[in-house]
Amino acid sequence: MLNLNDKKAQIDDILDRMAEGLQLGDARYDRMKQHYEAVKNWIEKDEKFFKPFNYEVYPHGSVRILTTVKPIGSDEFDLDIALHLKTNHAAHTPQKIYQELKRRLMEHETYKGMLEPKKRCLRLNYSGDFHMDILPGIQEYEWDEDRLCVPDRELGTWVSSNPRGYAKWFIDRANTVKVSLLEKAIRAENLPADNFRFKKPLQRAVQLIKRYRDIYFQDDDTYKTSSIILTTIAGIYYTGQESIFDTVEGIINQIQSNVSRLPHRIKILNPVNAQEDFTDKWDSEPAYYEAFKAFAVHLYNEWQELKRENGVLNEGRILKGLFGEDNFINAQRAQTELLESYRNRRDLGVNRETGNFVKAGTVASTAIKTNTFYGEKKVFRK
Repeated sequence: MLNLNDKKAQIDDILDRMAEGLQLGDARYDRMKQHYEAVKNWIEKDEKFFKPFNYEVYPHGSVRILTTVKPIGSDEFDLDIALHLKTNHAAHTPQKIYQELKRRLMEHETYKGMLEPKKRCLRLNYSGDFHMDILPGIQEYEWDEDRLCVPDRELGTWVSSNPRGYAKWFIDRANTVKVSLLEKAIRAENLPADNFRFKKPLQRAVQLIKRYRDIYFQDDDTYKTSSIILTTIAGIYYTGQESIFDTVEGIINQIQSNVSRLPHRIKILNPVNAQEDFTDKWDSEPAYYEAFKAFAVHLYNEWQELKRENGVLNEGRILKGLFGEDNFINAQRAQTELLESYRNRRDLGVNRETGNFVKAGTVASTAIKTNTFYGEKKVFRK
């Protein structure tokens, strides 16, 4: 049951519902899974190159770690796939692996019209639905099942990567907290299928910060901060908070502190490969770092305003600005439907000072009457 006297639980519920509205629904997830299995089967049947190898095909990225966010103005998601060959990477050039995968996809009547070559992967565009990025790679070390060497077309050489290891790291960070504030306070209605239930505060925080990033850079995305940087920052700075609100606050406070006090730019290293700096572009193109700092400062300032006791109207304005008006309205509507059940039992009041919902009968509260037709009290006669 929602703890109506706990403002943090009320805001966490809104934040949770907003994040839920941004993510991949189970119908879309099922379609992605079907297409992923079809592509996997097509590669496995290849007689010319892939069939003799021992390899795995698996998803990674936001779908695997449950932090998907639909793009603004679009209903498309991205699905990242790794084609993980367990063989000696010295036996094949990066171009060979890349070209063999391209050749196999081009042999499919449907895939050849959807194919878009990228720097390190090959993309299949499922128009208006999602795109699938297939990253070919060869296991880097026999003793590490996750480390990959992947081809870089521009460099013409192998590049070390670890998409599956990264996903394991992030999930471990998210599971630092065993029971979230909302799991204690409420069981939200209309949760999606099992694949997307019981999100942890860190996963929700990443979804919300990514959405704020999309809104902030909507007019000019030239120096937009990448999702991998934001996700890694969140995972590194997370300290096990039970609340979504506290998780977001802890992350942005850490960013603000480091950006303001360090004499040099912050570095965000790959937590499963310290030799990889996700922010190395900030050296060669410092405008990216300047844009990130401005983005972080704005989020910090808005969050400080949200923390003040300004009532639900001002809180709503801030949340709309941070995470999107439609997203907030939909989340508020869903919460209202839940609160209506309290209202009908006359258990619901409103704080006269802040406008927040509280248990009826608490200090500084006014009971809310049950809904009646056009506000009139119904009278029943025998």
